[in-house]
Amino acid sequence: MAEFLIQNGTVIDGTGKAGYAADIWVKDGKIRAIGPNLMTVKSISREIPVIDASGKLVTPGFINMHSHSDCSVAMYPDMESTLGQGITTEFAGHCGLGVAPVEKYWLYMFPEKRAFTRVIPEPIGGISPYDAYIVPTEALRAPFQQVYNEPLDWSSYGEFLQHIRQRGTGANLALVAGHAQMRLQAMGPDYMRDATEEEIQKMERSLADAMDAGAMGISFGLDYEPGMFAAEEELLRLMRLVAERGGIVTAHTRSREHSYYGHPQNFLDGLKEFLELGKKSGANIHVSHIQNGFHVTPQSDALVQEAVKQTLKVLEDARKDGVPVTWDVIPKYAFGPFHYPMAASMFQPYVEQCGGCKAFSEKLSVGTYRKSIEKEIRVGNHASRGVFTRFNPKTDPDWDTRQRFTRCTRAGVAGKTIREAADGKDSLTFLLDILAEDPYAAVISLGRRPEHTPDRDMYVAQEEATIGLDTWTFDYSASLSEGDMPLECGSPATYEGMTVFLETERDKGVPIETTIQKLTGNAAKILRLHDRGVLAEGNYADILVIDWEHFSANSCLADPRHGAKGLDYVFVSGQIAVEHGVHTHVRSGVICDSFGKMR
Repeated sequence: MAEFLIQNGTVIDGTGKAGYAADIWVKDGKIRAIGPNLMTVKSISREIPVIDASGKLVTPGFINMHSHSDCSVAMYPDMESTLGQGITTEFAGHCGLGVAPVEKYWLYMFPEKRAFTRVIPEPIGGISPYDAYIVPTEALRAPFQQVYNEPLDWSSYGEFLQHIRQRGTGANLALVAGHAQMRLQAMGPDYMRDATEEEIQKMERSLADAMDAGAMGISFGLDYEPGMFAAEEELLRLMRLVAERGGIVTAHTRSREHSYYGHPQNFLDGLKEFLELGKKSGANIHVSHIQNGFHVTPQSDALVQEAVKQTLKVLEDARKDGVPVTWDVIPKYAFGPFHYPMAASMFQPYVEQCGGCKAFSEKLSVGTYRKSIEKEIRVGNHASRGVFTRFNPKTDPDWDTRQRFTRCTRAGVAGKTIREAADGKDSLTFLLDILAEDPYAAVISLGRRPEHTPDRDMYVAQEEATIGLDTWTFDYSASLSEGDMPLECGSPATYEGMTVFLETERDKGVPIETTIQKLTGNAAKILRLHDRGVLAEGNYADILVIDWEHFSANSCLADPRHGAKGLDYVFVSGQIAVEHGVHTHVRSGVICDSFGKMR
């Protein structure tokens, strides 16, 4: 629709002010007027399509402030998982990650697993996100086309953005270019060292190309290879280039210890390092997925809250010292992009060896197969080397308290931890009993998705908070696994993180105006998106119509690939992207660049 009217809704405009009754007139992608009884305005045609929003909320589209959708949008340009939860703009490219430039080498970004593993296999049992998996880019082009029916036809960052613009995207993208691929192209696999002057200059040229093409700045992943090996000179040179162009620098700051550093390391150390780099470079800086300032042991609420206060004070002191710093937080229940929702994933190498979940289930009742698996795991020799699919009862006797069943055909099991469901029986034996009956029983790791998060709740409550999900963008049919292998489909937050956040804040009694401001207005202000993120005359019509009385995230941890209930309309630049749960695939998204300019 080139022109339409949203009538009788309660407008929550994204500024934090109280909602009010008004109509919204949209024409040619922009909001032309907001006010009461707009149908009486002479310039509005009596034949204009009308959307009745009586009893419903009308809000700006949400802005996801920490996204890795740039790593998957080439495979899934319709962005169903993004739009289905009301996100109309993704701030993407974080943690130093990304899929460009890739002139020589491709650093594995994980959403492309089904193509990448046709070139080299993943480690037995799955990946570690802290390790680097690299192939020649040319070797990946043909498998990428075969698997996704989409061309991998770019090498430079500019070519990547040209590809995205030509294909179109369901939602808007505000992008920072990842440092990792730049460093890899400049240094090759020999990256565990300081870069030379020539190599830094090549990275500078790559960054200039990215910003010329439309990137807002650069992101660093200082806990990941190859970015963790970058010395101060390299980081400062790139940050100064961004500062000269008026861009933004984001960072997954150092937070874990590593032998390369030669000294203890926690998040507060990494935060202080990033703030000092911000001061020296003069760049606008943004802290990705803010954490506790220091590791808290034991995890009492009082100590956690004190850690948060110390972290916020460090940020405030830096601002007083002239450092322009902002941050986002991953809310409760949204913990990174990786998700292995099936209990069979805990036995991944064995399932692969059998040929699938059903075959593994059947073989558990044949001969000594099950006995040999139990023996191997009990002594600490689980066949998996993957960080997400390995458990060790010998060194971690409480492993069975951190996995909760979310789906099971046996009555009385779903909702309980493995230990609770076992009810006195040996937990490993019980778990294999379940899989022998139900190959597709599902679990959620409470280690990856804790139910009690006082630190994140405290950050979310801050007036300046913005919200990021740390996920990719997918379609509802997407899967990283194939055949009868245990499902990998991206975390629940990939599909429902924002809508679960809305429900959680509603349950806390937080005013809806406050929640919407954190999802829209606060984020737009940081990104300098002056014509998005707030419902105002002249702004682009990124709009949601929400049936708040019947709204539900429709959460399903066993298979989260679906949209919310009660999200009646999602508009992107005035085009209907989702109507009562049905995706139109209109691809009216744009790339936001240069801190607020549009291309």
